[in-house]
Amino acid sequence: MFLLRDLVGVIPGAMLLGNPDVKWQDISIDSRTIKSGDIFFAIRGERYDGHKFALDAINKGAVAVVLEKSFYQSSDTIKKSFSHPVLMVDNTLLALQLWAHHYHSLFKPFNICITGSNGKTTTKEMIVHLLKSQYNVLHSRGNYNNEIGVPLTIFKLESNHDVLVLEMAARKLGELKELTNIVKPDLSVITNVGEAHIGLFGSRDNIAREKSELILSLKDKGTAILNHDDEYYDYFRECLIHHNDFISIGFHPESHLKAENLRQDKKEGLHFDFSFQGKKYYVFLPLLGKFNVYNALSAFAAGIKMHIPIEEMIYYISNFKSPDMRMNCHYFNRGIIFVQDYYNSNPTAVREVLNSVASMAGGRFKAAVLGDMLELGEKTENYHREIGKIAEILSYDLLVAFGDYGNWIIQGALEQGMSKDKIYCFNVEDKEKITDILRKNIPDNGIVLLKGSRNMQMEDIARHWEETERKE
Repeated sequence: MFLLRDLVGVIPGAMLLGNPDVKWQDISIDSRTIKSGDIFFAIRGERYDGHKFALDAINKGAVAVVLEKSFYQSSDTIKKSFSHPVLMVDNTLLALQLWAHHYHSLFKPFNICITGSNGKTTTKEMIVHLLKSQYNVLHSRGNYNNEIGVPLTIFKLESNHDVLVLEMAARKLGELKELTNIVKPDLSVITNVGEAHIGLFGSRDNIAREKSELILSLKDKGTAILNHDDEYYDYFRECLIHHNDFISIGFHPESHLKAENLRQDKKEGLHFDFSFQGKKYYVFLPLLGKFNVYNALSAFAAGIKMHIPIEEMIYYISNFKSPDMRMNCHYFNRGIIFVQDYYNSNPTAVREVLNSVASMAGGRFKAAVLGDMLELGEKTENYHREIGKIAEILSYDLLVAFGDYGNWIIQGALEQGMSKDKIYCFNVEDKEKITDILRKNIPDNGIVLLKGSRNMQMEDIARHWEETERKE
C-alpha cells in the first residue's frame, strides 16, 4: 500500500491536486480492468490515448489518476468533473517507468534480461522452466517486453521473489537503454542479431548496437551469455568491461557450452550433446529446429550461473513445452502434420524454419505457406525473393505465398527453377482458398509449414482446415 505523496517524491516536476495521503494499491493503464483502490496512469499509445478514459477509470473505482500537464490544462471537462486527486506529470509513460525503477529498488531480485532478434520468448520460458525448480521466479508474460510491459511486470514483484526474468525488445535505437534504466541486469542474454525490424533500424549493425545495451548496462561483476556462432559475437565481447564475465554458447568449437551431434527426430524433437568444462552431456529437447538448441544452451548457461546442477536441468528441459505459435505441431487425419510458427517472421526466422521442416520431412511431401515479413524497409523485396529461392533449394513440393509481398516470394522461387505448377499466390483475405488448395494437394503423411508475421493471422488457415475436416 502506498500514498500519493510517494509518487510525487519519485517523479520530478509532478504536481498533485488533492489529498497526498490517499492510499493506493496497484497501478492500471487500462480503464476496463480497474479495481477499487487502483491508481490509473493515462498512457498515450500508437492507437489510443488513455486520457480519454480517465473519467471511466474514476467511475470504476480508481482512487486517483495520473495525467499529462498539457492534457489537464487544456481539458475543461476534466477540471470540472474531477473530485478525485490528479497527479500531473510532464510525460505519463516516463512517470510509469520512474515509479517502476523505484518500486524495483524496494526488492532485491537477481535480474536476468533477455534480448535478440529471434528466440527471446522461448529462451525466457526455458530459463524460467529451469530456475523455478529452485527459485521463486517472476517473469514477463506474453508480449510484455517493451517500455510499458516491463514496468507492468515489475509491479508484480513481491518480497518472496528471488529472480526476475525480463524479455526486452526494441523497435528503434535507444529503447533498450530506456528499459535498462529501469532495471539493470545481473545476467544478460543476447540470443542473436538478425533482420527483425531492420526497416526501422536501417542496418544489422544498428540492431547489434541496440542489443549491446544489455551488456553495457550490466551490474558490476555481471555476466553476459553470448552466441558464439553469431556474426556479432566479437563485437559483443568487446562491449564487456573488465569486471564483467561472459559465457559463450553454440556449435563453435571454442564455445564454453559447445553443442554437437545434433539429430532431429521427425516427431519427437531434437537430440544433441553438449560439453562444458571437459564433461559431455546428452540432451533430448521436445522441440523442432536447430535454433532451439541455441535457446536451450542459453538457458543451461543461465542455470549454471544460478548453481543448478546440469543433470537436473537436462531432466527438466526434456519436458519443456514450446510457447504458443512457435514451431507447434498439429496432427490431422491421414497423418498430415501442420507446423505452426507465426508469432514473428523475419528472414532469419523463415530460413531456419524452412530448413527445420525440410529436415523433419525427410522424404515426405512438404509444403510451405508463407505470409509477409514486415518492417524490412528498402530490402523488403530482396528478402522475400530470397525466401522463395530457399524454398526451391530445399525442394519443397508446394509453395503458397500470400499477402502484399507474396508475388516476390513466388518470383524468387521461379528464378531458382521451381515449377509453376507447384506455386500459388493469394491475397491476405483468401485464406479459405489457401485451405482448399492445401486439401487438394497434400497427400497422406504430408507436412505443411505455416509461417508469417503475427498480424497475418495464419492460424486461420489451420482453423479452416480443422473445420472442413470435422464436416467430412
